[in-house]
Amino acid sequence: MLRVTSPEVSDEEERTYFGDLKELLRCPRELWLTYAAIVFEYVGLYSFMSVLSLWLTSDFGFDDNKASNWFGVFSALLSLFAFLVGAIADVVGTRRTLIFSFGAAMLTRALMSVSPTAAMALPALVAYSFALASGSPVLQTAVHKYSNKRTVAIAFSFFYIALNIGGVLAGQLIDRTKAFFVDAQTHKLVIRVVDLPLLGPTSMSAYRAIIGLGTLTAAMAFAATMFVRNDEDIKNLATKSDDATPTKKKNPLAVLGEVVRDGGFWRFMLLIGFLVLVKAIFVHMHSTWPKYITRERGEDFDWGWLWALNSVLILVFVPIVTAFTRKVSAYKVIVIGSFITAASPFIFALGTSTPIQITAIVVLTIGEALWSPRSYEYNVSIAPPGREATYVSLAVLPYFMAKFLVAMTAGKLLTAYCPPTGERHSGTMWVIIGLMTILGPVGILLFRRVIAQRPETA
Repeated sequence: MLRVTSPEVSDEEERTYFGDLKELLRCPRELWLTYAAIVFEYVGLYSFMSVLSLWLTSDFGFDDNKASNWFGVFSALLSLFAFLVGAIADVVGTRRTLIFSFGAAMLTRALMSVSPTAAMALPALVAYSFALASGSPVLQTAVHKYSNKRTVAIAFSFFYIALNIGGVLAGQLIDRTKAFFVDAQTHKLVIRVVDLPLLGPTSMSAYRAIIGLGTLTAAMAFAATMFVRNDEDIKNLATKSDDATPTKKKNPLAVLGEVVRDGGFWRFMLLIGFLVLVKAIFVHMHSTWPKYITRERGEDFDWGWLWALNSVLILVFVPIVTAFTRKVSAYKVIVIGSFITAASPFIFALGTSTPIQITAIVVLTIGEALWSPRSYEYNVSIAPPGREATYVSLAVLPYFMAKFLVAMTAGKLLTAYCPPTGERHSGTMWVIIGLMTILGPVGILLFRRVIAQRPETA
C-alpha cells in the first residue's frame, strides 16, 4: 500500500494538533488536488441531490411517490455500483478511476439538464449514479493514500471540510439560480430561455439549470485530477506504512473474497448497519425537506442557504471537534454524535419557522461533526493495506436497500402529512422520521460489546 513518508518531527510537535496540521502541509500535492476535486464534485452533487425530487415533479409531472421512488432508485443504485466498483478501483488505480468518474459525470449531468422527456432523463440519471459511484469511495481512498499514519485523523477532518465547502457553495448555487427563474409578479418559478453553448437558445427550468451547472463543477474536478501523478511517479515520496505488508495485485473477485472472510469486517458492517438509520435523516434532508419547506414557505423562499448552514457550521465545528476528540476512540465519538443527530427531527416537528429550522439544523450538525468524520476515518483505518477502496465500497452496501426504503417512505410521508395542497400535519411526519432515526444510536449502544471487539485503532 502506497503511503506518504512522514519526516522526523520534534516530540513537542508530535503531541499537538498544530503539529499534526504542520505535518499535513508536508503531504504531496496529490492530497491537495484531491481536496480541490472533492470541493468541485460536491458542489454539483449536493445541489443535484437537493433538487432531484423537485426536478422530477416540476419538469416531468411525477407525484411525490413516483419522484421519491426514483430518488430511492438513484440512491440504491449509487450504493450498489459503489459496492461493485471498489474492488476494481483497488486494481485499476486511483487516478484512472477518478478521471473516468468525473468525465462520465460531466456527460450525464449535461444530458439530464437538456432532456425534454423522462424517457431520456431517467437513463441519464441511472448512468450518473454509476459515474458518481466510481468516484466517491476512491476520493476517500486518495485522502488515506496521500496522507500518513500520523496525519490520517486530521486529513479526514479536512476531507470532511472539503465536502462541506462544496455544500456551502451548493446552497449559493441553488438560491442564486432559482432567483433568476422566479416571476416577480406571482413569486412562482417559471420557464426561461437560456443561451447554451452548442445548443443555442434553450427553454430551461430552475432545476434543469441547477443540474446543468453541475456539469461545470464536474469539469473542474476532472481538471484537478489530471494534475495527479501516477503512483510510479511519486514513489520517491512514499513508503510502506508502519503496519503494512506487501500485497500482490489480485483480481477484484479475489479481493472481495478476502474481505468478506474477515470476521472483523462483519462487526464493522454491524456498526455501519446502525449508522444507516442515523444517516436516514440526510436522505430526508435531500428528498423530503426541500419539498416540505417549499410547500410550507412558498416557491420563492430561498431554502438553499438554510441547508447550506449545515455545511458552514461543519467548517467551524469539525476542526474544533477534531482537536478535542482526536485521542478519543472512534466508537465513543460515533455513539455520542449519532444520538445528537438523531434528536434533530423532533425539533423540526416543532414548527416551520426559520428559527426552528435553524435550531434543528444546528443540532443535526453538532452531532454530524462528531460522528461523521470519524466514520470515514474508521472505514479506511480498519482495512487491510491495499484493500481500502474495497472496504469503503462494501461499507455502503447496507445503504443499498436502506436508501431505497427511506426514499419510498419519504414519498408516502409527504403525501400523507405534507401534500401540495390541503391540510398539512408536517410535525407528525418529522416525529415519525425521528423515531426511525433514533433506533440507530440505540442499536450501536446495545451491541457495543460486539461492535467494539476489534481493537479500536481508528
